[in-house]
Amino acid sequence: MSEQQNPAGQWIQVAAGLKNPSMRRLLGAVLSGCGVPEPANKSERKDLERWASIGLLRQEGSGWALNDELLEKTLASASAAKADRNGIRRFFDGHRLHALPAKPADRHEVLVYLRNAVIGAEDELREEQLNERLRVFHPDVALLRRYMVDHGLLQRAADGSGYRMGTGS
Repeated sequence: MSEQQNPAGQWIQVAAGLKNPSMRRLLGAVLSGCGVPEPANKSERKDLERWASIGLLRQEGSGWALNDELLEKTLASASAAKADRNGIRRFFDGHRLHALPAKPADRHEVLVYLRNAVIGAEDELREEQLNERLRVFHPDVALLRRYMVDHGLLQRAADGSGYRMGTGS
């Protein structure tokens, strides 16, 4: 997991992985205790590496195991977030953004939080991938995307094919 990514962003990536049938099958094999044989093809290796980069699985000896540390950190983070309804948390109901702040400084802080939740420093996402991750937080993904680009938090490729983390913070 990237150092800048928060637990919410990590779980958005888990949800995206669960949408992928081959990733779901590999995770199921690990969770059921059946184990994952040596990946037969490049796609399976890539899927396991993605689970590992998300932090949900880790390689253990010659096999794969669930990363219990991730679950513990997530539960601790959720408990702390529930207790803290100050700062940007006041604009959220759980993980859902219920309103974009009117004050520019608050809006920027919310957008930074969302950006860090949906994209890692090294990621390049297609628009549909970015939309899928943003939709977890708010239904108006075009508005969020536009604000993030306007604030310099995301950089859009010149040909419109993808988005990367911007230089704004």
